[in-house]
Amino acid sequence: KQVDYTGGEYGPDVVSDYALDFMTRNRDNPFLLYYPMILTHCPFEPTPDSESWDPSSPGSETYKGDSKYFGDMVSYMDSIVGKIDRHLEKLGIRDNTILMFLGDNGTDKPVVSMLDGREVAGAKAMTTDAGTRVPFIANWPGVFSEGSVCTDLVDMSDFLPTLCQCADVPVPSTLALDGRSFLPQLKGQPGNPRDWIYIWYARSGVRGEAREFTRNQRYKLYKTGEFYDVKSDPLETAPISTVDLSSEQAQTRNILQNALDSFADARPDNLN
Repeated sequence: KQVDYTGGEYGPDVVSDYALDFMTRNRDNPFLLYYPMILTHCPFEPTPDSESWDPSSPGSETYKGDSKYFGDMVSYMDSIVGKIDRHLEKLGIRDNTILMFLGDNGTDKPVVSMLDGREVAGAKAMTTDAGTRVPFIANWPGVFSEGSVCTDLVDMSDFLPTLCQCADVPVPSTLALDGRSFLPQLKGQPGNPRDWIYIWYARSGVRGEAREFTRNQRYKLYKTGEFYDVKSDPLETAPISTVDLSSEQAQTRNILQNALDSFADARPDNLN
């Protein structure tokens, strides 16, 4: 039910406390908790751990707020993840519970972070790495390979088959899925990694404004023909000339083009 909070409560605390209550109520039964976190979405504001926190404040007067609070919001988000982890321990079900943490899109544009000694500006709503490559962390004590890093490609469509395999739930043979399970990789096994991923993105939903591409770990090919070496050109400032392709690049471009072509008729007719 809809509830108005007027006592200085902090929204992310209210929601995460509800999540803990849900887990408590379902402790003795298998459950799936999908928790789309409010943090660290704008407006960027103080958290209860910030020096400038004011519980009487109605919130930011602007849509973006002040990006100087982004770090505080990240820290508070981390603390909420820790709260969930500790609650699972308290309930005695931590070793039988999978935790997955996943970003939904790149960081907002006013935010500039450091990565590997270089500044990275947020690129939310853009199709560069800074807009489409997000953190993903998975933990299942005693089952998933701890402390390991896997560089295999994963996209959002892979989570349904992965979760089904984790729960030993068969996917109906009549259900056509684009995704593939990456559970073996989580266990430290080779698995069946993707050769490429495909993305169609239009913030407006208008077909003519969409950016469409396929990519592997290093190269990206847009439907427009733009071909980038993302490793050396993460901002996609200089497309690779088709007349200067190495044999490896030519082969990769051909694979990515075939993948693009396979989705040529994937859009519904009623999408303008």
